[in-house]
Amino acid sequence: MRNILKNGSLLKANANKKVLKMKAKFIPLYIAALSISSVSCKKFLEADPPKTFSVSEVVFQDEKIATSATVGMYTSMNGFNSQFASGFLSILMSITADDYYYGASSYDAYKNNDLLPSTSYLDRMWSQPYAIIGQANSVIEGVANSSLSASVKTQLTSEAKFVRAFCYFYLVNMFNKVPLVIDTDVNKNKTLPQSTKQEVYNLITQDLIDAVAGLGDAYASAERVRPNKKAAQALLARVYLYTQKWELAESTASLVIADNRYKIPTDLTTVFTKTSEEAIWQLLTVNVSTTGVNTWEGFSMVPNNTTVNPLYRIYQTTLDAFAGTDKRKLIWTTEQVFGGVPYRYPSKYKYRTATPVVEYNTVLRLAEQYLIRAEARANIGTAAKISEAVNDLNVLRSRANAQPSLSSNLSKADALLAVENERRFELLGEWGHRWFDLVRTNRAVQVLSAKTNGFTASDMLIPIHEEILKTNTNLKPND
Repeated sequence: MRNILKNGSLLKANANKKVLKMKAKFIPLYIAALSISSVSCKKFLEADPPKTFSVSEVVFQDEKIATSATVGMYTSMNGFNSQFASGFLSILMSITADDYYYGASSYDAYKNNDLLPSTSYLDRMWSQPYAIIGQANSVIEGVANSSLSASVKTQLTSEAKFVRAFCYFYLVNMFNKVPLVIDTDVNKNKTLPQSTKQEVYNLITQDLIDAVAGLGDAYASAERVRPNKKAAQALLARVYLYTQKWELAESTASLVIADNRYKIPTDLTTVFTKTSEEAIWQLLTVNVSTTGVNTWEGFSMVPNNTTVNPLYRIYQTTLDAFAGTDKRKLIWTTEQVFGGVPYRYPSKYKYRTATPVVEYNTVLRLAEQYLIRAEARANIGTAAKISEAVNDLNVLRSRANAQPSLSSNLSKADALLAVENERRFELLGEWGHRWFDLVRTNRAVQVLSAKTNGFTASDMLIPIHEEILKTNTNLKPND
């Protein structure tokens, strides 16, 4: 079949009916391969199609099939447990920070900030994002070489660029220097050297600018499970914040906040449901292995029953930092007693299993945009901007009933500390925010020394797994 696909003239020589029959047999296999490719952790680029496979000749000549291949990127993110985007990044980075810890020994290297190139699971944090990037590159190339309509090409290409930027965002923030894979040439990509952090951010930024230009405000599906223009702007606002482009971070977040489709609901139990008004982008529940799973975080963290040992335990220092009236502590964490000892575990996701599905994995939500804008305004640092930053923080504190409200007369240093604290409370356990915040603001040593004796600047570096280093001799350790 590869020879048939390689030779476009043979395809054209067949009658349309025969070609469509061949497509019907092959395309589901191709899409399935894209969808499950992120499961493997052994190779650098699992998702790249064979060199002899001409994607555009078959997959991307049909709009429905091309769309299915694009949607396959999201299936890869959320189809199986213990994967980069299905809760594992959130879990590992939250444990590495000071959100919560694991009650058994499985993640001790993360809890103790003693990560080595041999540490379990680090390979997934590299290979799985790259697998999804491979899928995105396949979509971008396939669409470019297809005969699809201009509007469909723009939609699918923009989604793929958004996903590629999303994956590179986490790769560069975990490993600092990473290879920039932007096509499907396996022979070239398997020996690429690492690009600088700035070069990676340049690609991320351009991909998101392109996605903003190409995506519409309307979602491509009935739910918020495929990115739209506001999702691209939301991620771009975060990128501007991380790269210290304060005015751009402020203005871009403001565009998202101004969209009245997104709201800060007063009922905290609705924030992570599949119908949440706060959600900007979610991952559709597509689990293929365990009946009833809504989100893999919920499945992992919610105990089987009220008598078992809750393994994901929030640090007491983290709990003590909340205001006593803060509903985020009361509603987004749950106490369970085991062996006479009370533990509180993260419970933003309430369901271990539920049928029909109630919750989706929430990736981007409105509260983060208020936090981005507040931090950008605080860094601009004028009295007027600091006052506006405090107003943004108080929107979230008011929703949570966190008393008292913050004063608008804070100094710049106090305003930035207030932002750090509010991000800690609001984004607890989500997508590694706490870890990335402490590292990017150079606060990790001061803050995490209270958790891990002897925490130093070198502990802020996440090592590249030794098995990954073996796949490409041009890769250098992150030390």
